Amino acid sequence: MEPPRVQVLLSTYNGQKYLQEQMDSVLNQDYPNLEVLVRDDGSTDGTLQLLEGYESLPNVKVLRGENLGVVKSFFALLESSSPGAEYIAFCDQDDVWLPGKIAAAVAKLEALDNDKPLLYCSRVEFVDRHLHSLGFSKAHKKPSFRNAIVENIATGCTIVINRATRELVLSSLPRWALMHDWWLYLVVTALGEVVYDSRSLVKYRQHAANAVGGTPHFIPDFLRRLKRFLAPQNSNYRISGQAGEFLRCFGPRLEGHKKELLVRFLDSKKGAISRLRYALRPEVYRHSLFYHTLLRLLIVLGRY
Repeated sequence: MEPPRVQVLLSTYNGQKYLQEQMDSVLNQDYPNLEVLVRDDGSTDGTLQLLEGYESLPNVKVLRGENLGVVKSFFALLESSSPGAEYIAFCDQDDVWLPGKIAAAVAKLEALDNDKPLLYCSRVEFVDRHLHSLGFSKAHKKPSFRNAIVENIATGCTIVINRATRELVLSSLPRWALMHDWWLYLVVTALGEVVYDSRSLVKYRQHAANAVGGTPHFIPDFLRRLKRFLAPQNSNYRISGQAGEFLRCFGPRLEGHKKELLVRFLDSKKGAISRLRYALRPEVYRHSLFYHTLLRLLIVLGRY
């Protein structure tokens, strides 16, 4: 019997420098039923010329698009993805996948009920631009809706979803989201099941051009978050804004207690007293004690 069909979605933008390593690591997966759908987001370097070298392969298709930004580009890819694929994997342009990545994800997902929305995600190994190891991301044990409202633990390049998740997400695409991977984590923790793999099968490259980066070390991670928090455009990037958009898209489908949880989180912004009360007993959480404590402070300040 042929294994389930997996379609890999890759969004590129001026990624010529590292793209070949990533493409080769995807195409060299030890999984036999794999295809790649690439959408170029208006690159101005040699990315498209590099991709043209792969278009002769029967399992690679390249779409050429206008610049939408990383979030909208991935949602456009999802809209263009094959409804016949059993699983959809998300891929960044500058990482390297270990050979067993897709096989491991499929094995985890095949053990679950595929009639409901499912999402697989895993740890990553942080590497520098030369692929030298910088350490591993923290292992998270409890994916949940209470966590997904305020934190994303599903790194996009590790995500694999099933057909039910694809259909669910496409049924009500957001007008705005912080990141496509966070949105997927939010949707599936609310309406399906997330499986988290503590193994790392992705070398997650860190370099100056990362759209979103990471680090296993506390101080650089904190400084990165602080810089993002202090950026002038930060007022447009609030977790409460994403939560409100999620309520608009999927509120009618939420179980009663989950909808009430989300509404209480959003209602906490109504005034200083409401924020203080909620911060003292928050129903949402981040995995790190430090960042959970910081979340409480942000709630008091109304910066969430």
